[in-house]
This record gives sequence, structure tokens and C-alpha cells, in this order.
Amino acid sequence: MKKIFKSKVELLVFIPLLLILAGGEVFMVINKILVGEIGLALLIAFVIYFCIDTFYVVTGDNKLKIKSGFLYNQEIYIKSIKKLRSVRDHRPWPALSSDRLEISYNRYGKVIVSPNKKSEFIKELQEVNPRIRVEERD
Repeated sequence: MKKIFKSKVELLVFIPLLLILAGGEVFMVINKILVGEIGLALLIAFVIYFCIDTFYVVTGDNKLKIKSGFLYNQEIYIKSIKKLRSVRDHRPWPALSSDRLEISYNRYGKVIVSPNKKSEFIKELQEVNPRIRVEERD
């Protein structure tokens, strides 16, 4: 059975960003700048698309699938996960919030995610691999 976790979305970042883009869109419409209208409309659609299409799936065959739009799609065997660590990080990862989990897997693999139900996500992973260490932020 698969379990889907949507990414937590940092509303304090995305709402002002969308408002600024929408304001720019209104400016372009009023001033009849067609190229700007189309460009900003595409950018707004792109931001909304990534908010909707960033999620993490714990599959029935013990894999963690990480998807963020069409730009990021990865599968990790849950048995290969060594550690989960809470981090506050703003680098571009498939995570839409600054409240993130760094997943260390295999020998050097790392990926950062931001599930909306973090404790349930951790519990789900530990049910498959009880050897996963969980470290809280310092």
C-alpha cells in the first residue's frame, strides 16, 4: 500500500511571490504589454504547478519516490536510508518549506524534503527500516 505525503508549502514565501507576480500581470495588462502578460502568466502557472506537484510517496515495494514537477523525480530504497535530520535550508531541493528533513542514504546520497506531516512521514519510513536514525535540529 502506498502512502502519499504532500510537500509543506511556505506560505510566507509563496503568497507574497504570487501577489507580486499578479501585480506585475495587472500592470502588463493595463499597459497592453502582451509578451509580459504571457511571460508572467506562465511564471504564475509554473509556481502554482510546483506547489501542487511536489510530493513524496512511500510505495508498497519499500521505495520512497520524490517528485517535484517535471524537474525532479527520484526513487530511493527505504532500506538504504541511514539517517533523517531536521534542517533549515534554503537551497533548491524538492521541498517547498524551510522546515525540512535531510535524508542520508547509501554511502554519500542526500536529498532534502519537506513533508507536511513530518512525524507521520518519519514513522512510515521507520516501519520499513527501523534502523533509520533520527536527529533533531541543534
